[in-house]
Amino acid sequence: MSNPTYKIHGKERRALKKELSEIKSFVKNFWYYHQMDKDMSDFYGSSEGYPMCDEDAQKIYDKNLNKIKNIEYLLSIPY
Repeated sequence: MSNPTYKIHGKERRALKKELSEIKSFVKNFWYYHQMDKDMSDFYGSSEGYPMCDEDAQKIYDKNLNKIKNIEYLLSIPY
């Protein structure tokens, strides 16, 4: 068995990379789906708290960008 390159390795690393991929996909498509929700609510009508306001959406978006930054940092720590 060879020495690991990064501090986080094996199953834990694979799990973190999977989580990172899911969050990146969410962030990539976030504004598209947010706008779609807003358009659909104009057409079908909205209810209390739907669709979320742009300020709340921006907070969620920023929170997920921070998660991406933190996970990428953890994955880059050498052994």
